Amino acid sequence: MSEKFLWGSATAAYQCEGGWNEDGKGPSVWDTFCHSPANTTGITGDVSCDFYHHYAEDIRMMAESGQNTFRFSISWPRIVPKEDRVVNEAGLAFYDRVLDECEKYGIVPNVTLVHYDLPEYIGQKGGWCYEGIADEFAYYAAVVFQHYGERIPLYVTINEPNHNAYCDYCVGNYPPNHKNDLQSYAHCLYNMDVCNAKAIREFREMGFKNSQIGIVQGCGPATSLQDTPEYREAVKYCDYFCNFGILDPAIKGYFEPELLEAVKARGIDLSFMKDEDLEIIKNNTVDFLGQNIYSRLIVKPNESGITAFTVNNAGNNDGTGKTARETRAIAGWFESDRDTDTRLNKWGREIYPKCAYNTLMLRKERYGNIPIYVTENGHGCYDVPDENGYVEDDDRIAFLNDYIGWILKAKEDGVNVKGYYCWSTMDLYSWINGYKKRYGLVRVDYEDGLLRRIPKKSYYWYRDFIAEHKDV
Repeated sequence: MSEKFLWGSATAAYQCEGGWNEDGKGPSVWDTFCHSPANTTGITGDVSCDFYHHYAEDIRMMAESGQNTFRFSISWPRIVPKEDRVVNEAGLAFYDRVLDECEKYGIVPNVTLVHYDLPEYIGQKGGWCYEGIADEFAYYAAVVFQHYGERIPLYVTINEPNHNAYCDYCVGNYPPNHKNDLQSYAHCLYNMDVCNAKAIREFREMGFKNSQIGIVQGCGPATSLQDTPEYREAVKYCDYFCNFGILDPAIKGYFEPELLEAVKARGIDLSFMKDEDLEIIKNNTVDFLGQNIYSRLIVKPNESGITAFTVNNAGNNDGTGKTARETRAIAGWFESDRDTDTRLNKWGREIYPKCAYNTLMLRKERYGNIPIYVTENGHGCYDVPDENGYVEDDDRIAFLNDYIGWILKAKEDGVNVKGYYCWSTMDLYSWINGYKKRYGLVRVDYEDGLLRRIPKKSYYWYRDFIAEHKDV
């Protein structure tokens, strides 16, 4: 693979593909959830922006904007639809066609094996807490590696293990919709660590020379607004909860003993950990880190004495920080804090561009010169189109310009940053938030019956920015 800097954008299978039951695809846990009464919105990803039938147009538009890489995910239940492990050749053929288009335009594929959408047959057995999931995942991963080989130079095992587990078992807004279930959260993260390592073992056995494999982390390092022993302790515990339980085993090959002792002291049973798993983790670490960057993770000592987790899926924040805040709190460990001098978006997410620099510098401090791809960075908005469907998204442009500036500054200061992916390539289904929350560089008209693509002002801005920075 060329060493040129990669400039691209990103999607995920359930969020963009549609075709949810076409060509032999099995149901995912998201198909089941979205079709159940638990989905009180009634909104699904059944069609979304229908990338399944528009992929050629979407990839062409990426190329026309100067993007030289595309991050997408493969739908596990599209490849292995049932627990009988029979491979769906039509599913493999779809992603062959996607790769054909990438190759046609010189676009480097960066491909994630699972981006939240577990097969329903795994969900029925306990999802990420199913004892057999690592072997099922390794089988699926081996099918993908064997079929696509080095057509894919960048593989990712799991997208955002921390956020996936957090929404599944703490907030409860992702299936299986458990709330405040720290025992299952810990078990889920551990199984993801084993899944990652067993998939990497399969990858190494293929003997690839020109492909690499990594993992994508969903939040940055914890930080605080005060520097006192109590605040430093809160930061440590938040990093235990959100970061080090995934990144240390994936990159270093082991868990910190202090982390394990802290988890056990909270009353969490770690009997699911097995020596043979730890040996596999030790010997199968990643080649690169994908880091998603959106906002800071600000914490303070837990003053409330409660454990609670909430998110804002309503998009009704008034901008003052007084409403629709996220809550992330573990009694005795930490709780969320807020810098009142920074702006929030409608979903309560802080807009603080320097967090990109701080995140990357702290990753280098802990993990050395590991290659890092910024695998997601973007701004959710209620886009307002004109009569032609065109969106002047100046807020998004300002967001991207400021964040990318700090990312390039981190690269200048020694972080091994290899690429950047804007979230997202086009408008798509936003988990739980549906279709009003827009991230795309390209607007999708969901009302016209044709799902017409209309480039936004940010699409043209990104094209020009890439042209000016292609040799960074």
